[in-house]
Amino acid sequence: MKYSVIIPAYQCADTISQTVESVLNSGLSDFEIILVNDGSTDSTPAVCNLLEENHNEVVCIHKENGGVSSARNLGIEKATGEYLLFIDSDDTYDKNSLKKACEICDKENPELLIFGLSFDYYKNGNIYRSDKLVYPEKKPLSASQWANDFENMFQYNALSSACNKIFRSEIIKENSILFNKDIFLMEDFLFVLHYLKNIDKIHFLPEAIYRYHQPDDESRAFTRADRIADINEYLHPFTSGIEALAVYLKDNFKIDFTEGEKVLFSLYSMLISQRAYCADEMVLKELANTVKNGRFANYDTEDLLINDLKNGNYKAIIKRHKKIQLRHKIAVAVKKNSLYQKLRGN
Repeated sequence: MKYSVIIPAYQCADTISQTVESVLNSGLSDFEIILVNDGSTDSTPAVCNLLEENHNEVVCIHKENGGVSSARNLGIEKATGEYLLFIDSDDTYDKNSLKKACEICDKENPELLIFGLSFDYYKNGNIYRSDKLVYPEKKPLSASQWANDFENMFQYNALSSACNKIFRSEIIKENSILFNKDIFLMEDFLFVLHYLKNIDKIHFLPEAIYRYHQPDDESRAFTRADRIADINEYLHPFTSGIEALAVYLKDNFKIDFTEGEKVLFSLYSMLISQRAYCADEMVLKELANTVKNGRFANYDTEDLLINDLKNGNYKAIIKRHKKIQLRHKIAVAVKKNSLYQKLRGN
């Protein structure tokens, strides 16, 4: 078996068939699709079973609910493919979009292949907005090259998702690389960090192959951050992952991994930003204490939010965020308008 595509499935009866169909038509050959039903209580189990009955490529596994990382880990355990891909149960690939990726795998046998992401917003089944993030590199990068462009790769989302990559199965299994079940934000990035300390070259396909289905309600993207009791403590596994990668790069390639600390701060800043976005003054004061007592308390930055938190400018933060939220609501309303859709040809 050449490829194993792992799909964690939870409460996704309305979307999982479309996701599976997109994989079947993506241009992969010699592949299996592993559906891991993660204790769904809707009709997802029945839909998964039907997909298995109708398609020889589909294998369906049922388990008790344990979260997306638990489901992916079980998929890794059961996978028989030489390469592993991950796709979420409401996302898709375009038709034949993986053909070039397969050609690279056949020719180069890469340790890791990264392609671009398209963040798609829908109304009535039509995309009214699409934001593409594609790391522009075309040639393979050695460890010294990607380590020195690590921050830029992070900003392009080339590192933080497991879904825009093709992994070598033997590297994952021989090194017992799994998703951390205690992490619910940026768990993909932590997985990628552990994977990177076992490879040299990264290959790239600068095309937005993976279509990420964005929710219309942007607040949903920030609610998970509310579950983090202590952001400083939450950062510890990522700090350990960056430090372990730095040791690997130093020992094997004599690279001083200065980019790692920059990316760690970018992650920290992102978590702070998500927690602060809908926060009131009381929560902002708690965040200010988090910043003042954390790893980056004395970090020299131009990050406006971090500096405002340090200086107690809570009202300015709230005012700024309310303006951003209002602009977003107006933009969504305009782009959902039927006239706007008509002008776009949707």
